[in-house]
Amino acid sequence: MAYVTLPKVTPQQKILFERFGLPLIETMEVDHFEREVANYLDAHNVLSLSTCRDNTPRCTTLEYFNNGLTVYLFSEGGWKITNLKANPAVSFTIHDPYDSGTDYFGASGLQVWGRASLFKRKDDPEQAALIQSYYRHSEGLKRQGLYEAIQALNFNVITIEPVKISYLDLRKGFRSFVWKKDASAEDEA
Repeated sequence: MAYVTLPKVTPQQKILFERFGLPLIETMEVDHFEREVANYLDAHNVLSLSTCRDNTPRCTTLEYFNNGLTVYLFSEGGWKITNLKANPAVSFTIHDPYDSGTDYFGASGLQVWGRASLFKRKDDPEQAALIQSYYRHSEGLKRQGLYEAIQALNFNVITIEPVKISYLDLRKGFRSFVWKKDASAEDEA
């Protein structure tokens, strides 16, 4: 069962948050956290995916799309696929631009630890079509005349199921809150 952990609020943080008019959330229901994270995922489309094989990490910037907390990627191939076949443990980050000189409290982003699975599109066309139905930019590809050409590719479909999520958005009161899928997420993250 999923749960959310919030860092303890120090007296100094209470003073600081009050002084700058920031919300200070001290309790959070799991469904509220999951909705906030899903909304954040919905509002973005680029992540930095970290994979690892033979103790050699690799980080790749990719377009993604999601259905709730589950994230999907399409890839023609590369070292990330080789790494995923050897080790399905992944991590990714998504963040907004941040300038502490302009808005010190404006940092926001996600760090996600998860398990990836993959298959080739033509190996399971029905599942690939279902996953593709979550893709938000199909109409834009059609307008550019790219949709049919991309459909002909036998791309890899990567699915990432989160086991742990850390979310920071001080303007909304999220102080690096942590969601875990279950108690075993401690060992996987």
